[in-house]
Amino acid sequence: MKMKLFVKRFIQIMLCLVILLCGSQLFAGEAPIKVGFIGPFTGPTAFNGGEMKKGALLAVDEINSKGGLFGREIEVVWGDTESKPAEGVAVVKKLITRDKVLVIGGGYHSSVNIAVSDACARERTPLVVAVAISPTITDRGLDYVYRTSPNSPQFLTGACNWLEKVRKPKTVAFLMENSDYGRDGERIYSALADKIGAKALAHLYFEIGDTDFTTQLSKLKKLQPEITFCIGSTTEQALLQKQSKELGYVSQWIGAGGHFTEAFFKMLGTTSAYCMGVSLEPTLALSDPVVADFVKKYEAKYDGARPGIFSGQAYDNMMVIIDAIKRAGEPTGKLKKDRKSINKVLKNTSIKLTQGPIEFDKTGQVNTVFPYVVQTQIVNGKPQLVIVYPSEKAGGAYQKPLPWDQRKF
Repeated sequence: MKMKLFVKRFIQIMLCLVILLCGSQLFAGEAPIKVGFIGPFTGPTAFNGGEMKKGALLAVDEINSKGGLFGREIEVVWGDTESKPAEGVAVVKKLITRDKVLVIGGGYHSSVNIAVSDACARERTPLVVAVAISPTITDRGLDYVYRTSPNSPQFLTGACNWLEKVRKPKTVAFLMENSDYGRDGERIYSALADKIGAKALAHLYFEIGDTDFTTQLSKLKKLQPEITFCIGSTTEQALLQKQSKELGYVSQWIGAGGHFTEAFFKMLGTTSAYCMGVSLEPTLALSDPVVADFVKKYEAKYDGARPGIFSGQAYDNMMVIIDAIKRAGEPTGKLKKDRKSINKVLKNTSIKLTQGPIEFDKTGQVNTVFPYVVQTQIVNGKPQLVIVYPSEKAGGAYQKPLPWDQRKF
């Protein structure tokens, strides 16, 4: 048995070496086409940055394995923003001036990408944001700035419709990341609460990197809101759920992407049950052949790993960038001219990827992608995302959260 495993591993290693050697010959003598990609690859949101990197790498490897673009290899230059706006600006300046990338993709935190978009617009270098959802990024109509993800109003529309038409809560509370990401979501959900006559019992906040939420959760436990809106990243969301269990706090949590990553489920297991939000989780749309093909390739490349929303969004983001470079024509080496050409064709993007059709409005915002409302439910002892709204896409019925001592999984 050990010998068979050894032989299998040996063959895999040799195949990798052959691919690498062939690749080096394939692109020998040709200058690579450089693309920048930014994200939080270290720090409190590195889990999500890692998922983004996997999705982007899959896209690049897919194109390079077919000969690249114009017979040239696509080379990704990674930029670690560390979840900090100032670091993000420093990183993109390096990518633009020292690394001489043609275009920059990626981007996770809204606060970081608001600052980064200003820098890219000034330098007239295309920025295509993958994940960050603050409307401010594209609402200013900056030239050279695009986003392949829905913005927060687009992202939260489905959840707002579900709350208004189905759940109809009387009381709500807010526990939000103190950032553009969290504050934008809070404004949207606050407007919804006013519209449906739900009383807001509390507006509480936390910082990126916080680890102790007992003060906020203790206040919420006394108030007992039916709905707790909570928008933040994976690590904080996981800690919030663990501490809610410890304190016995029960509410219907509604968030966004941070609740639904592979890392979140690994950290929590069944403790993740009942969390809700909106998602473009690829594994929930396998009836779409484009999505099914992406999931198959992702699982093959990453040894059966589950492709989460950030992996799918980053894959789409990189594919949009590659498509634009291809349509702009082979880069001439004159950066100002090449970046201008890529910016021009980005405006007319029309490509179908894992999130659906990708097209931009006049501000550079994608306006053809519509997330669905999901809930984490326990199936055969494991957490699984289930679409619960809209009804025509639903894979199961909504489950009201049970008290912690009544959960039998």
